Amino acid sequence: MNKHFDLIIIGGGIAGSAAALRSAQNGQRAIWFLGDKNTRKRSRSQWVKNLDNIIGFHEDVIKTQVLKTLNKAKENRAAELIASEHYEINNRMIIQNTIERLQRDYREIEIRGEIVISVEKSDSGFRVHSPSGDYFAAAVISATGVMDEQPAITQPNRSGELETSPKWLYPFANREQLLYCIRCEGHLTRDEVVAVIGHSSTAAELAMMLFERYENKIYILTNGRKPDFTRDQQTILKHYGVNVKSAKITTIQSERPVKLQGFVLEGGETVEVRFALVSLGIHRVYNDFARQVGAELMDPEMPVDKRHILIDRKGETTVKNFFAVGDAAKRADEPIMKQVYTAMEYAVRAVDTIDNRRRKARRAKLL
Repeated sequence: MNKHFDLIIIGGGIAGSAAALRSAQNGQRAIWFLGDKNTRKRSRSQWVKNLDNIIGFHEDVIKTQVLKTLNKAKENRAAELIASEHYEINNRMIIQNTIERLQRDYREIEIRGEIVISVEKSDSGFRVHSPSGDYFAAAVISATGVMDEQPAITQPNRSGELETSPKWLYPFANREQLLYCIRCEGHLTRDEVVAVIGHSSTAAELAMMLFERYENKIYILTNGRKPDFTRDQQTILKHYGVNVKSAKITTIQSERPVKLQGFVLEGGETVEVRFALVSLGIHRVYNDFARQVGAELMDPEMPVDKRHILIDRKGETTVKNFFAVGDAAKRADEPIMKQVYTAMEYAVRAVDTIDNRRRKARRAKLL
């Protein structure tokens, strides 16, 4: 078995998927490590339920064509069912579709559903160690992502015992009622009451941004933490009518099927909301492989496991031929908006850069 490749891709999210598809279409021989079930659960992309802020990623693009076909065939009942159904388009579906396309149409890509244990740099390239052995390539793309800090809430479990855990909010995250990205999902809160869960100046900025865009009713729930807002932010929040509640969240109110109705705070006050936006910062930046090869990190004031990977406009780190794309990467000259389409863009930039170098080297050998 040949374990030498043009490119090794690490990470089974959107950025990794875009890199794998592009490398296949470029004719590069690559291996794509998806990670295992546990690592995929730690991905931010798992919490984005519906991609409706991207042109073309909308159910009507397909539904309109299907309905035309059904109406032409006078399949009225089927057309009614299709028209009344909502079809989500989310990260998980896109990733699975990419895997299926690669397995069906491209033999150049090897896909492995396992983790990567370590990455080593050598004079000839990189050695990637996984449970199935060692793999070698001239270039590596790390697309390992980040994980957001989750709000811990204390409420009774099925045994009646109080349990402090973020798990109480997961059903609402799975149904796009608990939100994580104002750029990706903020528009869902139009005409609705929304809570921003957080205590930092970032939480204040998000609350102000929501009001400035949609002029909806907004609460900031600090969940027992002291608000850390600037004086200017406090003035603006007051002017916008944003209510800041510092008491701990004790109960989530909902109805069946799972639908967020609000939060009960310590002391008994109920805050009724339709959506909640989490603003607690980054829990973990998965920068381990970048550190292993000696790539430079950003954010020196942060703990090492919360520091982003420094990249240039091509997605390349300070280590030649080691690229980082997606949420874990950051440029020094401008902020990267952490959205699906920017992850895709940087993945394509990285793959095309690697392909260009590979083709130039081939030509050089002939001259």
